[in-house]
Amino acid sequence: MSFPTAPNASVPHLAVNADMGNFVYAVSQMPPGKSYMAAGTECSWSEFIRLWSKETGVPAAYKEVTLEQFIEMVPDKEFGAEAGDMFAYSSDPGYDGGDETLLRAEDIRKAGIDCPMTSLEEYMKEEDWSAILGQ
Repeated sequence: MSFPTAPNASVPHLAVNADMGNFVYAVSQMPPGKSYMAAGTECSWSEFIRLWSKETGVPAAYKEVTLEQFIEMVPDKEFGAEAGDMFAYSSDPGYDGGDETLLRAEDIRKAGIDCPMTSLEEYMKEEDWSAILGQ
């Protein structure tokens, strides 16, 4: 797996179908005027692929590439440029844009509000990888 993101840059991972409703409901119970980031797990792409390999049994590794290399790997160059910029942004300034005031699920739980989220490892265990692995 290769993106123009530093191998140790933290990015949020979210089981959208399972968790977005829970997260939005929990946020609706919080005081107004705050900003939030929904994630079941925040980890690097290196950790993501390590967990994926562990779950699927398929050896894989993460390799950071330049934006130019990423664009060349993608059939649609315009899409590659847009997606590549997004992945590069995850390194600098960071997926959260450097906003240290963003509240996360654990902050909501600390406020006494239930906010269940699916961890990346749980998501990977529940996901059917056969369509990807069959290629």
